[in-house]
Amino acid sequence: MTIEPNHTSFASLFSPAEVICRTEEKDRDKILHELVELLSLRRGIGDVEKAHRAVLAREDDMPTIVAAGMAMPHARLETIKDLVVGVATSPDGIVYDPRRPDALVKLIILTLTPMHSPFAYLQAIGSVARICLAPSTPDVIAALPTPEQVWSFFDKGETLGSG
Repeated sequence: MTIEPNHTSFASLFSPAEVICRTEEKDRDKILHELVELLSLRRGIGDVEKAHRAVLAREDDMPTIVAAGMAMPHARLETIKDLVVGVATSPDGIVYDPRRPDALVKLIILTLTPMHSPFAYLQAIGSVARICLAPSTPDVIAALPTPEQVWSFFDKGETLGSG
């Protein structure tokens, strides 16, 4: 989905089928791999292992914990033409950054962007920031029992490019 200011809601960038809800997995890299596999099946992103390595390379260098309890890993891929989003929730939280073992992450929003669209990630993160202003948001979303309810939470948020 191409992002056009004032026209695209964050929820339109993914569907409930692209949500891993209430994962019991505790390993960050395995959760990210599951998300990449899911997006490959659903959205045809190309080589799963190459995409996973691209995400891990960024996260190992500088983990993208954007707020308490929330991470937004991302990578730019040559194999996609549109922004691709996947969401995972963990009610108990995971150690996302081994350098910060007490900073548990309960909400992961994986964003894969085309190489030719360097600002798509920034637009997506801006939209999520507006939706997730309350510090309790990751806890609230992680407690939701179904992918449909997770998606619906974002569907009630603001649109990209607004504000």
